[in-house]
Amino acid sequence: MDRNLGLWIDHKQAYLIWYDRRKVEVIPSNLEPRTHFSGGTRIGGRYNQRVDSELRYNDRYKNQLSKYYQQVISTIQNADSIFIMGPGEAKLELEKAIKRYKDLARKLLKVETADKMTKNQMVAYVRDFFSKKSTE
Repeated sequence: MDRNLGLWIDHKQAYLIWYDRRKVEVIPSNLEPRTHFSGGTRIGGRYNQRVDSELRYNDRYKNQLSKYYQQVISTIQNADSIFIMGPGEAKLELEKAIKRYKDLARKLLKVETADKMTKNQMVAYVRDFFSKKSTE
C-alpha cells in the first residue's frame, strides 16, 4: 500500500495528513516567538566586545527552527510520496532541508502555497491531490 503524505506547515506547527490512513498528526514547533529589538545591547567584557543580543536571539531561533525541521523529517521518513503546502516560508525552508537527503528528495512530489485551513479542509485537499495523481 502506498504511504502518501500531505504536509501542511508553518512556523507554529506541522500537520501530517496520511492519505491511506486518513489520519492527521500534529507536530508543534515550540519556537520562541520572534521579537524585534529596537536597539542592540552591549555586553562588556574584558576587552569591551560588542555582542548584539539580537544576533544571539536570531541564532537561537535558527537552531530551534532547524530542530523543528529535523523532527518533521524524521517523522516523514517512511512516506512513499510527499506533498507539502503552507502559507509562509516554512514550506520552502523544509523543502530545502529535505533536499539534503537524496532518498527523501526523490519522494517529494510538489510544494504549493496554501492558505490557513481547518483539519477537514487539509484532509480534503490532500485527498484531492493524491486522487488526481493516481488518475494521471
